[in-house]
Amino acid sequence: MTSIKATRTSPNTYTVVNDSGAELRVSAPGVPGTFSPRELLQAAVVGCASLSAEAQLAHQLGQDFQASATVEAKETTGLITDLLYTLHVDMQGLDKHAQDKLIASAARKIDRLCAVKRSIHHGINTEAVITA
Repeated sequence: MTSIKATRTSPNTYTVVNDSGAELRVSAPGVPGTFSPRELLQAAVVGCASLSAEAQLAHQLGQDFQASATVEAKETTGLITDLLYTLHVDMQGLDKHAQDKLIASAARKIDRLCAVKRSIHHGINTEAVITA
């Protein structure tokens, strides 16, 4: 099991650190320089999906290919109901058939390799334990 540590660093703000020492700040929405919990979920999806397609895209387009990605969240009554991941890839130099083939292949890689996306679809059991 992997774990990360969150330490309260100011009111309504936690600093999260992983085993490699990377850190980020989590707070309520709108606090400058922080991510909200909802944004962290979006970041997990955009990062995981993009990295899952990376090798396939680099193989076809070269190591220096240009890409950017977004994740839009739809929320209803405090529940995120939909996440739309969009990957924008510069495929100049590929004809329409090659582009369509690469898009389909990259989508399959995301479906197969992105543990975050697969976990969300499957459903994740969560438990909160509070100790003194």
